[in-house]
This record gives sequence, structure tokens and C-alpha cells, in this order.
Amino acid sequence: MFRYKTMLRQDFQNALKDPMLLLITFGPLLLTLIVRYGFRPLSEWIASISSFSLLSYSSFITVFLMLLVPQLAGIAAGLLILDERDEHLIGIYAVTPLMKNGYLAFRLILPTFISIIMTAVFLLFSGVSQYEPVNIGVLLLLVLETPILAMFLATFAANKVEGLAFSKIIGLTLLGAIFAYFVPEPWQLLAGVFPTYWPAKLYLEGIADNQSASKIMILFIVGLLFHLLLLRQMFKVFWKKIEK
Repeated sequence: MFRYKTMLRQDFQNALKDPMLLLITFGPLLLTLIVRYGFRPLSEWIASISSFSLLSYSSFITVFLMLLVPQLAGIAAGLLILDERDEHLIGIYAVTPLMKNGYLAFRLILPTFISIIMTAVFLLFSGVSQYEPVNIGVLLLLVLETPILAMFLATFAANKVEGLAFSKIIGLTLLGAIFAYFVPEPWQLLAGVFPTYWPAKLYLEGIADNQSASKIMILFIVGLLFHLLLLRQMFKVFWKKIEK
């Protein structure tokens, strides 16, 4: 743990200097508070001026917003890696006792740990999600997306400026939630190429009135294998990138 103190201090300083990075880091907590205390009053206000009921779409709002939490953590981690690569710090870490393995472990494990906490906080305290045992599987799939997105940014963006542009492209993966909720089966499976589809579909299936235990298990296993395959491939590509 002593080897990581310098990096922890540097991350804290970077967050204080960069308001956007600070917002990305603490955004999930802010999102949870806004949804918990603002969603119902907003729903009641909209219902009072129109016939539209926002509450009837609470399950879609849940899956859409819960996907943002690991995305924010992954984007923050990816931008930090790009920032350190631009400043040639990765090569410096490589010749310290930390080495590249230790550097990569820190850059992926810390944001993943933060993602676990923030995603669990959202699912438990946002006030819109339903408490179901399937949420454990949903949480696992969601947090796997954090290192995947971090390595995606660090691999395919040439610098931090490009990383910011790529972070907007990452938002397109939220189509997975839209397909899972609005598109009928089996056509929604077309969105299976987006990792976000699997935790969204798993959550929706877990809260359905006619839920099927076997279908839930299949969704979880396929989603887990898909995330692990993506993680493995992104790790291989990212490692080749930092070895150059």
C-alpha cells in the first residue's frame, strides 16, 4: 500500500485542479441524491400539468441511470491514464518498485472499487430501484464495465483531448438500456453487442412479474462471459499500447 501513496496523493491533487474530473468522480453520489430527493416531486409536478406519469417509467429510469455510474468511474480512470501518458509518467512508474503491473493494477482496481460502492449506493438509496436478489448479479456486471471503459479510452484515444471526445461516444452504449426496455424480443438482442444491454436486461427481468429463474441465470452467465471476454481483449490491446 505504501507504494501507492504517491499516486493517491497525485490523484487527489488532480481532482482538485480539474473541476470536470472532480465532477466525474463524485457525480454518481450527486446523481443518487438528485434522484432520491428530486424524482418524486418532479413526477408529481409533471403529472399535475399533464397526463404523463413519469413514475410509470421508473424501471427504465433506473436502468438508464445505473449505467451512468460505472461509466463515470471508467471515464475518470481513462482520462487519468491518458493524462499520465501525455506527461510520460507511465515510463517513470515502470522503473520504480511499482512497475507497469502495479501501475495498471492501481489504475484499474481503485476506480472499480469506487464503482462498486457508488453503484451499490445508487441501487440501495436512489429510491427508484427495486430490491431484488438479482441486483447482486447486476452490480457485478456493472462494475466490470469500469475497467473496460478505462482501457478503451486509454487505448484508442491519442491524448486527453481525444479522450474527452471518445467519452461522448461511450454515451452511445446507453442504447443497450433503451433496447432492453422498449424493443420487443428477440429484436432487442441486436443490442447485445453493447455491454450495457446485459445488466439492464438482467435487472428488468429480475423485477418482472412473470420472472423466470432459468432466464435470469442464462442472462447473467452470458452477460458475465461477454464482459470477461471484453475485459480480456481490452487488457491485451491496452498492454501492447503501453509497452510501446
